[in-house]
Order: sequence, then structure tokens, then C-alpha cells
Amino acid sequence: MNLNPDGPHSPERTAEAGSLFDDCSRFLVYATMTGKGGVAYPSGVYRLVADIYSATARLPQMCGQMEEFLRAQATTGRLYEARGRDVKIQCDRAAIHLDQAAAAAGALTEALQAAQADIAGLGVKDGTGG
Repeated sequence: MNLNPDGPHSPERTAEAGSLFDDCSRFLVYATMTGKGGVAYPSGVYRLVADIYSATARLPQMCGQMEEFLRAQATTGRLYEARGRDVKIQCDRAAIHLDQAAAAAGALTEALQAAQADIAGLGVKDGTGG
């Protein structure tokens, strides 16, 4: 899948990208297990942490955009809620949770950046400098 930020975009490609995000996180959970061989040097952790916080830094914007989409849809009068609950209330509740997720992602990004700074000078005494 070509993930050019400029698209093309579609609901199907967006769902596929979300699935890839999930698959990537699952892969990394296994790859970083001791004995799996996915990380050989502190520099690998350094790089992985940087890539992860680069992704987490985008999550607040994405949460805000999803919130904006839901609020716009709620004003069209075309939405319904399968269990008969009030659409506006459900969108308002989702907005609260998306705001919480955005704040948590911001804190996660800051913690990952701090972790990366902590390991910036680490190496292994094996002659490779990794």
C-alpha cells in the first residue's frame, strides 16, 4: 500500500491504513521481545523510539480531525444511532474521549522523546559501535 500523505484517499484506504497501524504495533511488540532478534543495539532502540514518537506526535491532530468530522456529520441530520441514543450526545461524548486520547498521545510523545534523550549515548562494547 502506497501511503502518500497526499492520497489518494478513500474510506477503504483509510480503514486499510488503520489496520496496517495495528499490524505494525503488533509486529513491533513481538520484534522487541528478548530473544526475538528484532533489536541488536541501543541505537536500534533509539531509532525505533524516534519513529514511534514521530507517529504518536500526529495522533492529537488526527483525533481532532475525527472529532471535527463527527461534529460536522451530527449537524447534517443524516446520522442515526443504532440503539436509538441521541446522535449529538454520542458525538459530544466521543469528542471528550478523543480529546482525552489526544492529551494522552501528547504525554506519550513527550515520554518517548525523554527516553530517547536518555539512551542517546548508549552503545555496546563489541567493537561495532552499534
